[in-house]
Amino acid sequence: MKIQTLLTLALAAVISATTGCRNPKVIHTALPNMSVTGDRAAQMSDGERFRIGDQASKVAGEQVTTELANDNDLAGRDLDRAAFANQTVYFDYDRSTVRADEASKVEQVAGAFKAKGADFALLIEGHCDERGTEEYNRALGESRALRLRELLMNSGVDGKRIFTRSFGKDQPASIGHDESVWSKNRRGEFVLVLPKKFITTQNTQ
Repeated sequence: MKIQTLLTLALAAVISATTGCRNPKVIHTALPNMSVTGDRAAQMSDGERFRIGDQASKVAGEQVTTELANDNDLAGRDLDRAAFANQTVYFDYDRSTVRADEASKVEQVAGAFKAKGADFALLIEGHCDERGTEEYNRALGESRALRLRELLMNSGVDGKRIFTRSFGKDQPASIGHDESVWSKNRRGEFVLVLPKKFITTQNTQ
């Protein structure tokens, strides 16, 4: 009788394991230097454990679009880092959501950037503090940049004019090993991308 009871319990456990978890939550992120639009950017927040791999190319059946911030995109264009230096957004530990006390900075950037001509662009750089692996921080830094991009788009900024880039923990704003330093390194920076330079020449005899 005891053996039959044990077999029944074991069978029930197997059935539960195979049917009760058919849809586990799987979280993906784009590869470093890639941007996503729409709901995906909003989902990448609140300390997600990022997983980088082949499945990053698609999320929930939606095609991931890329906006690569590389040398080709920025070739011949100067970067004005002072323009929005006062609007650097700081994040909580292991988070990519924008705090309420930081949200006004995003609105300031959106208003100022929309007043610029269409030949200007915006680069958002995501950064992290020193804790965690390089891979994890690359993904978290990109998630922060993507979230800022999403908020700017919600404020009417054309997403095609916004590039993102993640440095992870490679470019700290301050050096040290305590919260007073870490809080300054968990940030998203806005960089104004100036129009391409056009050089004209005049032939003279």
